[in-house]
Amino acid sequence: MMTHTTDARCEEAVLSYLRTVTQLHDRSNYATQTWHFPSAYHLLLRHGRRFSPAETPAGLAPMEPRQCFSNAALYAARHPGLVYAEGYALPLKVDAPLAHAWCTRPDGTVLDPTWSDSPGRAYIGLAFGDPQLWPHDGGGILNDPDRSHPLLQNGLPDGTLRDDIGRPL
Repeated sequence: MMTHTTDARCEEAVLSYLRTVTQLHDRSNYATQTWHFPSAYHLLLRHGRRFSPAETPAGLAPMEPRQCFSNAALYAARHPGLVYAEGYALPLKVDAPLAHAWCTRPDGTVLDPTWSDSPGRAYIGLAFGDPQLWPHDGGGILNDPDRSHPLLQNGLPDGTLRDDIGRPL
C-alpha cells in the first residue's frame, strides 16, 4: 500500500470551508447556540482529524456511486480493523469540499470504497468508533438530523469517536 501525500492546499481549502460555514452559522442561527456543538461544522472543527489518502488495494472495486455513507459503513463492518469516518473531502479537479464518508485504517490512511484514491485528495472528518452509529441506510451521521442532533445537543458519549486515528487539525 502506498500512502499519498495530502496536498496542503486541499486540506486548507476544506478547513477554510468549515470555518466559513461555522461563522455564517454563528451569525444567523440562534436556535442551536445553547447546544454543546451548535452545528456539525463546530463539531468537525473541535474534534476533526486529517486522514491520508492511499492507493486503493487490489481487489477493491468501487461500490455504488453516490452512496458513500452506506458504502463506508458496510465496508468497515465487513473488514475488521477498519473504522467508519465521515466529514468533508476535496478530490482533485473539484473546487468545493463535499460531504463524504470513507473507511480509515488505524494508521489514519483512507480506504475509500466509493471514490478511487488519488494523490492530492484531502479528507477531514471524524472516525466513529461506535459501530452502532454507522449508517447503513444511505444517510450520513453529520447531515441526518435524527442522528446528529442528539450528539450536537448533548455532546459525545464516551467511545463515539476514535481520536487516536488520523492527525489533529
